[in-house]
Amino acid sequence: MSHEKHLKRRNNEYVIAFEADFHYLHYATDIDKMRHLSYLLAACFACFSFSLAAQNLTGTCDLFEEGTTANWPYVLTAASPNDPGSSAAQTMEINVLAMPEGASYRVAKTVANGNWFFGNATALSLGLNTVSVAAVSFDRSVKFQFSSGDVEFDLLTVNAETLSCASDLDGVPMANCAAFDAGPNATWPHVITATTPDDPGSSSAQTMNILVSALPADGANYRVVKTVANGNWNNGNAMALDIGMNEVTVSAVGFERSVKFQFSSGAIEVVDISINGTSIACEVVPCDDLDADGICDDADDCVGVLDAIGICNGTCLEDANANGICDADEDFVDPSTYCGPGTTWDATAGQCVGVDTCMGDFDGDGTIATSDLLGFLAIFGSTCI
Repeated sequence: MSHEKHLKRRNNEYVIAFEADFHYLHYATDIDKMRHLSYLLAACFACFSFSLAAQNLTGTCDLFEEGTTANWPYVLTAASPNDPGSSAAQTMEINVLAMPEGASYRVAKTVANGNWFFGNATALSLGLNTVSVAAVSFDRSVKFQFSSGDVEFDLLTVNAETLSCASDLDGVPMANCAAFDAGPNATWPHVITATTPDDPGSSSAQTMNILVSALPADGANYRVVKTVANGNWNNGNAMALDIGMNEVTVSAVGFERSVKFQFSSGAIEVVDISINGTSIACEVVPCDDLDADGICDDADDCVGVLDAIGICNGTCLEDANANGICDADEDFVDPSTYCGPGTTWDATAGQCVGVDTCMGDFDGDGTIATSDLLGFLAIFGSTCI
């Protein structure tokens, strides 16, 4: 949450700076001022464009794995022994926008005998940090470990390949994806089938990989549903989904069966999904949206509008005191109870009006003094029109 506030605050600063310079430009007539402002505006546009870049934290980006020690809780893997180029030089670039004081990284790598070598802690700096690990003549692992999950960055590359956190990718809400069928109930509204008894390989292990870019605010779950040897259904436990790649494997058996993956929300945003290595297109399907709010009706909490007390398509028009009870259903309330200190209800005006609590204070200075008397005598005897 603090990260979001930080970004908004930065964006506000850019906007304010732009508006101030534009206001100045409108009135500037001097050539030097115009030239100076052109530089300011160019710089401001550059800042504004920079603020639109994707910004992430090492602690929330799915590219970083959970570390094994409290001192190095987040890890980025550059190479593993199975990678064809693991023996080549490994280079990481990360452009840091903000970080806690003392944030650092270190290199962790395997050596020729397979043992791990841990480099010294090195302080991160604001701006572009480039770290290179020299080439060797053997297959190996290379990782970059970070001391904090609050390192904010907008660029991350490994060996010149730009990496994107899953949250930066454009996903399709599961409710709008044709790859998913309707689930059995409201708890599990969406399902994808991995295999059925008619499939030749239904007894083999079944693996689903799903790349998730966004989840509902309260999270979302999946569960495995499969048939067992006697044909009965077995419903697995609910398991939390994560933003990023989620891999689920159902072990092989000795009989033909069905295997399905059920999901708890249509608001899960899917970037990519594959079953047993075969990618499944997540084509957006047309859906009914009767209230034109951009949410498919089958996933919409309210198809229509909320009334004054929050009931979908309710009939309450007003809840003036915001107590959750429709005004039409409440007993009559003396409107003067809504008037604050120093005011009273004026039935003619239909509103609260100020109360004159100091009748003789003609000059409004809070005291009745000589000036008030002189003001009264000055108009004494006048005829009112």
